[in-house]
Amino acid sequence: MPVSAVANAAAATLGDEPFGARELYRGLKAGGIDFAVYLPDSTLPPVERLLRADPEIQTVQCAREDEGIAIAAGAYLGGKTPVALMESSGLGYAALILARIQVQRTPVLLVASRNRVLDEPYDYHAASRIVGEGVLSGLNIPFLVLDDPNRLATLVEKAVVTMRGQRSCVGLLVPNFVIHEEPA
Repeated sequence: MPVSAVANAAAATLGDEPFGARELYRGLKAGGIDFAVYLPDSTLPPVERLLRADPEIQTVQCAREDEGIAIAAGAYLGGKTPVALMESSGLGYAALILARIQVQRTPVLLVASRNRVLDEPYDYHAASRIVGEGVLSGLNIPFLVLDDPNRLATLVEKAVVTMRGQRSCVGLLVPNFVIHEEPA
């Protein structure tokens, strides 16, 4: 497929996805993310589709969260600006590799669905909500809960600036409604 056809397909995909997904993707692009690794979950697939459709962002799917974060760290060491996307429970599974890359000062943007407060109607998600924020806090990884779809692009872009500038991981926790509900 010619490059212009790929670009047109990517642009068409952008219009098909929910507003929050488009804004998160725009923030990643504006921040200079050029490598993405993800483990599918129930919140982030629209963002993952946008990343896969973009020929300028190398995008891979992983089998485990710790594997994905390690791949993203390797991409950084290879000159890329990486993001790893997962459910927040994956941050618990990945605590050891997160600790290692924090000590090594290898920056990776972490985008994780679920948080402790917003849009969590099911008690069986309790463990994934608790572990995500707990691991980030325990490893002194700065993080935000993104709660306004209208500010997503700016906040994501600025998180990438901090990630690069501080040579640290930065976590962004994204409630389901921010991606899937149209803003008022």
